[in-house]
Amino acid sequence: MLKKLCSRYGLAIFAGLSLAFLGPAVQVDLDSHDHSAGAPHATSVQEVEAGQLPATPAALPGEAGIQAWPVPTRRSYYITSSCQQHAAAIRRGAAAWQGLTEGGGTPVECRNSYISDCGAGGRIVGCNWGQGQRIALYMGGVGDDALLAAHEFGHDWYGHSSYRCAGWGSPSEVMAPSICTLKGSPEARQ
Repeated sequence: MLKKLCSRYGLAIFAGLSLAFLGPAVQVDLDSHDHSAGAPHATSVQEVEAGQLPATPAALPGEAGIQAWPVPTRRSYYITSSCQQHAAAIRRGAAAWQGLTEGGGTPVECRNSYISDCGAGGRIVGCNWGQGQRIALYMGGVGDDALLAAHEFGHDWYGHSSYRCAGWGSPSEVMAPSICTLKGSPEARQ
């Protein structure tokens, strides 16, 4: 256990130093990801100081003629009854990815609190089990619900990128491991 803990901290320190020295030029190739069979991908929420967040574009990919990002395979999803009040934001998030359609496929459920059954600790706001077998979202914990949905849908194909905070600038930015806009923050797109 100690060896595993040291490995995690070593990786976190290496990633932090890489970002400090290389900045946003450091990105991962989204096609070279590691998805262990059935391993869920957890997305956490983080508080950061104002001015560190990327700007959200006026239009999201998939909206009003904005080109959605290509994906390796077509997928579909359906919104469960627990997400009906968030359906528009979920559809905006899904629209960021080409070939992701509504109707059948992955069930998307919404939770009323942080997600505790994703295999990760902390303030988990999204989880994608088994590359699209099931998705859970805690919409009350973030400032950009569509970004959270886009991120979790992205786990159908991709792992986390090396960006610190998720944003709309690129597929790699969407796939950052943390959503840094908290509900009510000035950077949040409601």
